[in-house]
Amino acid sequence: MGALLGRGWGRELVGGTLRIGWEADGNVDSPSIQQPTEPRGRIPSSGARRGERGGLGRWHVAWRPVGPYYRSRRRALAGQAIRQGPSLGTPRIPTVARAAPFRHPAFVATWFCVLAWVLPPDGAHAADPTPRSEVREQEISPELPASIAEILRAGPIRDARTGVLVSDLDTGKVVFARNADELLNPASNMKLLTTVSAMAILGTNFRFATELYVSEPARAGVVKGSLYLRGKGDPSLTTERLFRLARELRHQGVREITGNLVIDDTYFDAVYDGPGWEQDDSDRPYMAGAGAVSLNFNSVGIHVHPGESVGAKARVELEPDSAYLTVENLADTAPRDARGRVVASSSRDGDRQRIVVRARVAEGSRGEVLYRRISNPPRYTGETFRAVLAEQGIKIKGKVVLSAVPAELKIPIVVDFSEPLAVLVNKLNKWSQNHMSEMLLKTIGAEMKGAPGTWAKGAAAMEDFLADLVGIPRGSMVIRNGSGLNDTNRVSARQLVRLLEWVHRYSRIEPELLASLPIAGVDGTTRHRLGGTLAEGRIRAKTGTLQNVTSLSGIVDAVSGKRYAFSIVVNDYPGRLSQVLPRVDAIGAAIASEGSEGGSRSAIALAEPPPSDPSTPLDILRNRISTYADLGRVEESRNATFLRAALRTERDPAVRAVIADALYRSDRGDGSAAVAVVEAFSPGADVFGRLRAAARGMGRVPVLDTLFDLAVAGNTAAISQLVAVSEEVEEGDPLSAELADGFAEIGRTAPDELLAALEGASEGSQAAAIALLGKVIAEPHPRMQLSPIAPHPFNIAVAKAANGVDPRLATFARSVESRLGAGDDHKPQGPEATPTAVAP
Repeated sequence: MGALLGRGWGRELVGGTLRIGWEADGNVDSPSIQQPTEPRGRIPSSGARRGERGGLGRWHVAWRPVGPYYRSRRRALAGQAIRQGPSLGTPRIPTVARAAPFRHPAFVATWFCVLAWVLPPDGAHAADPTPRSEVREQEISPELPASIAEILRAGPIRDARTGVLVSDLDTGKVVFARNADELLNPASNMKLLTTVSAMAILGTNFRFATELYVSEPARAGVVKGSLYLRGKGDPSLTTERLFRLARELRHQGVREITGNLVIDDTYFDAVYDGPGWEQDDSDRPYMAGAGAVSLNFNSVGIHVHPGESVGAKARVELEPDSAYLTVENLADTAPRDARGRVVASSSRDGDRQRIVVRARVAEGSRGEVLYRRISNPPRYTGETFRAVLAEQGIKIKGKVVLSAVPAELKIPIVVDFSEPLAVLVNKLNKWSQNHMSEMLLKTIGAEMKGAPGTWAKGAAAMEDFLADLVGIPRGSMVIRNGSGLNDTNRVSARQLVRLLEWVHRYSRIEPELLASLPIAGVDGTTRHRLGGTLAEGRIRAKTGTLQNVTSLSGIVDAVSGKRYAFSIVVNDYPGRLSQVLPRVDAIGAAIASEGSEGGSRSAIALAEPPPSDPSTPLDILRNRISTYADLGRVEESRNATFLRAALRTERDPAVRAVIADALYRSDRGDGSAAVAVVEAFSPGADVFGRLRAAARGMGRVPVLDTLFDLAVAGNTAAISQLVAVSEEVEEGDPLSAELADGFAEIGRTAPDELLAALEGASEGSQAAAIALLGKVIAEPHPRMQLSPIAPHPFNIAVAKAANGVDPRLATFARSVESRLGAGDDHKPQGPEATPTAVAP
């Protein structure tokens, strides 16, 4: 206990840290948390006592709240001064301190009883100035920083703007730093800041409420007035939960509402599209907005299935369907062996949402499901809830209107709560959910700055938290939105690592955050990265991807037993993402393998693909191609991990292309597999030439079918590869007929993309592809034509471009017209001329 009196004692308890120490000469010695550089004010001399060391001193008791960062900042911090931390220096934890002299021995006895209760059973105390990490500290191998430096020295990452920081979480020692203070676009690594702030401010058990109110109680099943639905920013509200609300209402005996269904979304403002949305006009779900009443991540499912016979309208269904949505069905049923494409668009149409579907769906196929964003979240939710109530036998006589719940209605008749915030954060970080991130940002803005929540209030509340607790000064980063979408935010690698260090050392949310981060090679957005390496299962990290931006930040449990925090942010890299990702992953692998024999060499090897070796004898090549092709035909997603490992290590370029093809067929829903096929294939002798040679004993040329599938779906890179292949095929070659039919299908479903690919091709490839196209679209074709008199959609697209505003494209389109012999007969005569052309 004498040591306690000499040094001070601190222990983290529920809700904060209790610190008790003997203060001498005006300074509190309590090493459980590093002290501020500025001295504390002296305690009045009337409370001074003489301590064990013989000088003046006094007992000092301090309670420091740690964990949920005050449900209401105005209430919890009223009258309390909060120091702003220095620039990336020691975090300043708000202190609610009570320093007072203790004259009576009873006070001392009381606190010694407290210490006896909270001290560990083995007698060790938290005030020991030697951190636990230093007891077991090992020297960090010099191989680790050297390995990272070598990975960064070559490839596209060398010429990019790259910020990297790696630190030992237990000691705080920086292991490696490169441009760590440069402010860069973090992409979805921004979600780390958002989710940590939300859990710290709101608490991991915070639940979002969705409430129902009625104007007056139901009598004989009838509510003579309106039904009100009030949302409070729940990012996880779904149609299924609306059914739960409706069933509860029915259980209370309600059968009819004579008034309106009123939707109250005033907890947030009515600006649903956040900063950065103006940079992208996409209707994809990743661009969904944020409203206090939001449903199904503010997206709608569009189910497209073939009709009853060839030529019949395809079947289009929406989930959920409601009066808010209108559908224009321009989808047809194609022959059973035809390739198809489904294109859906979503746009605001007054108070409604217009869904347009253009498609060719092969007869007998399983169809396809797409998701598109909606523009008016509260009206979408209101109309959907009205339809749900009708299914439950509850009739709304009025309309769906947007307004606030009257002030006199105090108590809701039904309340539905979301899952705890920690569970929602798990889903958010694992799958990088943009909509949920923006909802959390607006929520902390409403909670800390007052309703309505806005992006500006949320950003300000986040900056307050980061400055007051984490030690990142206000104004030292740019926070515009919570998801990292588009080119709006700026954060440094050091700031991201500082956040992770704070979570590890001072917060109570570390278990929840770590559980939410994707595990390399196992789940979430890193499930296909670093599998089969020492890093698999050892890295928990948030990914980030935008155009010319990639990032990875998180925690690594190295082979040595050390735990590291790291951040890698890469901006403005030249070339393709697939050339940069291996180097980012290699840095993670180098950290994870620290302490293993040969681990650094293996990590460096990950950064570069193995050298190409197209020397496999033809008979062996044929066998290897057949083996991987058979795996692809199984279409078993459980083969994907094995195939990815094979793709990473294969040296024969022709076999690599077939492995990529098998990977795509095994997991068609993974976009990276499609990219792998396009990038592994090349029209030259090493890949296409050798695949074709091997196919002479096997039938069709491997990989080409997949390239045509992708091209028909509008994949411009796949179209470009096929255009280049056409130059390698001579007149009269049996493959020319297959290519011609394929180009005709591409021209039907992706005419604009085909025209763009032709324009960008070499002169020889361009001429060869146009000649093949001319064979099947200049005359009626029994399978390709919509009808004996309808022009081919590619001819229509060419004529439109020839009369368009882009002079360069117009000149090229006119040259294509002349080579195809299209002439004026194929110029579009009006909207009726393009009923089934599938346009993007």
